[in-house]
Amino acid sequence: MQNEIDCLMRVDQGGVVLKEGDSQAWLARLEEWLRTPQGSVYGLPGWGNTMQDYKHEPVGSETGHLTEVAIEAALLRKLRIDLPALGLRAIRCAPENVDTWQITFVTSNGALAVSMNKS
Repeated sequence: MQNEIDCLMRVDQGGVVLKEGDSQAWLARLEEWLRTPQGSVYGLPGWGNTMQDYKHEPVGSETGHLTEVAIEAALLRKLRIDLPALGLRAIRCAPENVDTWQITFVTSNGALAVSMNKS
């Protein structure tokens, strides 16, 4: 059984939140990966998400669906390299507002929905 400390060091009444069990640990790793831009980890310059590539793409425009598909494909390709044992089954990217994407991941360990700001 695997455990992970919350990537944002969130706390509750018992202290730092701990993700217990394999499924929760894998979802915690996915959340950490999403909050880590590629190139920001010392010693692992290739690890992390590539969302900065889409920083200047319009959200919710008439061609926005093409950007959504490109983001989904890029995340899928990168996750297979960085977290190969995640068990990713589906990714859905949709505009949430003018500068935020709502990205939903479905894995063999459960689902995770995250709002990703473009900045």
